[in-house]
Amino acid sequence: MKHEIMTMGKAVGKVLVKSPGQIFAVHLSYLALGVLLFTPLVGFMGRVLVGLSGKRVLSDLDILYFFLTPTGMLTFILFGALVITFLVFEQVSLMAVCLASLEDKQLTMISSLYFTAARAKNIFLFALNLVIRFLLITLPFIALAGAIAWALVTEYDINYYLREKPPVFLAAAVTIGGVLVTLLGVLIRKLLAWSFTLPLVLFGGTRPSQTFKLSESLTKGHRPVLFIALVIWALATVFVGALLFGGVQWLGSALAPLFFDSITWLIPVLGGIVILWAIANVLVTTMTSASFVTLLIKAYIQAAGEIRVRSFLKPKDLGREVMTAPLLCLVLVAGAVAAAFVGNWLLDGIQTKENIAIIAHRGAAGKAPENTMASIHRAIKDKCDWVEIDVQESRDGEVVVIHDQDFMKLANVSRKVWDSSLEEIQKIDVGSWFSPGFAGEKVPTLAQVLEAAKGKTRVLIELKYYGHDVQLEQRVAKIVEQAGMVNEVGIMSLSYRGIKKFQALRPDWPIGLLSSKTVGNLSRLDVDFLAINMATATPGLIHRIQSSGKQVFVWTVNNQVAMLRLVSFGVDGLITDEPSLAADVLEEQTKLTPVERLLIHVSLLLNRPLPKRTYRDHSP
Repeated sequence: MKHEIMTMGKAVGKVLVKSPGQIFAVHLSYLALGVLLFTPLVGFMGRVLVGLSGKRVLSDLDILYFFLTPTGMLTFILFGALVITFLVFEQVSLMAVCLASLEDKQLTMISSLYFTAARAKNIFLFALNLVIRFLLITLPFIALAGAIAWALVTEYDINYYLREKPPVFLAAAVTIGGVLVTLLGVLIRKLLAWSFTLPLVLFGGTRPSQTFKLSESLTKGHRPVLFIALVIWALATVFVGALLFGGVQWLGSALAPLFFDSITWLIPVLGGIVILWAIANVLVTTMTSASFVTLLIKAYIQAAGEIRVRSFLKPKDLGREVMTAPLLCLVLVAGAVAAAFVGNWLLDGIQTKENIAIIAHRGAAGKAPENTMASIHRAIKDKCDWVEIDVQESRDGEVVVIHDQDFMKLANVSRKVWDSSLEEIQKIDVGSWFSPGFAGEKVPTLAQVLEAAKGKTRVLIELKYYGHDVQLEQRVAKIVEQAGMVNEVGIMSLSYRGIKKFQALRPDWPIGLLSSKTVGNLSRLDVDFLAINMATATPGLIHRIQSSGKQVFVWTVNNQVAMLRLVSFGVDGLITDEPSLAADVLEEQTKLTPVERLLIHVSLLLNRPLPKRTYRDHSP
């Protein structure tokens, strides 16, 4: 066994040393093909999904509900099958290059692509067989895990389970974990048994549908070796990746301080670091793919006998691709120009915007229990521009301020909001969980919050829909009008249907969509603002939304570096549990030099540490 593993390791080393240029060229070719294929395809699929839904945009729960439908599931499976098929085609091209290297020959990149194209039909049929078998194995396990989750952790609000982790949640987690571990074991065993399927199609002349059974026969006695070799491969890949990315981060952290006094030099330096980061990504994926297919080929040769390159390649396909000195100089010059371009692009992406709104998430939820009068008063004291709250209807038609559908997270009380009267709700202590100093805090009504905020701050009202709303939109509108705060509120929701209902009632009020994930063009929505997840807040997305005349708020932003980066992106508002911190950051950013702004813009790349703090939850 040791000898076989060492032989496979030597084969990987030989291939990576002899044909790095060809392997790199093949991988880059498929990266380009992937962009050309999947970029328009993803856009087209988005249009199809939106068209099937009958809506202009799908967001968050809409996406989830769509993918739980038969049409959504089929769409997801087809897209996944296409991705797998594309990866199989890349593996075929790499196999041709790697096998040629094992035979001390070099296959040109064009010939490797031709080799793959000539076998496209069999490769596609193989990929189809692989996807079908994969689904037949995984779907029962996924269905079982879903059934366990539905039976054990749907009685109370999900935020309670995620935060408190009660025994039933732990039982569900352990049970589902056991199901998934079993699935993983079955998949590992099957994939090891199918290790020779692709070589059999390409070099063994076997029909795609027959390769799986034949591979299971050939791999008998070789699976322990394959398993150990692949584990070593995975560990080596992680190590090399950490080494490369860590090296780029170290280089950036070491070089950047040397040029703090010169924005002229700092721009190309940071641009070069970004380029090095991208190259490191490509190098890791290239090495990972090439070493993986080499392991499979060498293992197949050891089990099935020698494969000769000349049996499937013609002399004209073989050649040497060498980087000449002039070409190397050209690459270096191009790299320097690209570094300067990327650096200037980074600098141009920095926006300096005044009057960025500070939006206190559920009040000052970092300093007081969320959605309570204590958190509202604290947010007002911290001079926020908006206080954001969540509202629902009680059983007796009152509009109360609470995020979850029950009180389990806040008070360990299982009562549902829509099944409780206002009197019953306000008997519940929702402050003690935060600290003893807030014992006795109650769930306020919308009217109480508006009264406290009037003349001091604006109120951003999120409509919460859990399937039990009766007249939520009408009641909210009436309460706001009675409070005389029509010009001091905004309305938003995760449900586009809900805000459109509100818009129909009060067309002149500012409304917005709260979203984490979306399908479709957000900028086309008929809303005044969008509140997007910090994880999806890229400069490009922010610019597209703002170009359509809409404001962009980002949630939930609770540390200084993230706040400064988002300010540099040009957001219109920060939704935060820490409004006083946000005020300090906004004041600080006005004093920053262009060099400091640029460094903050690339802070994550340079691995700048972020302060850590635990919050009740990060949901909107």
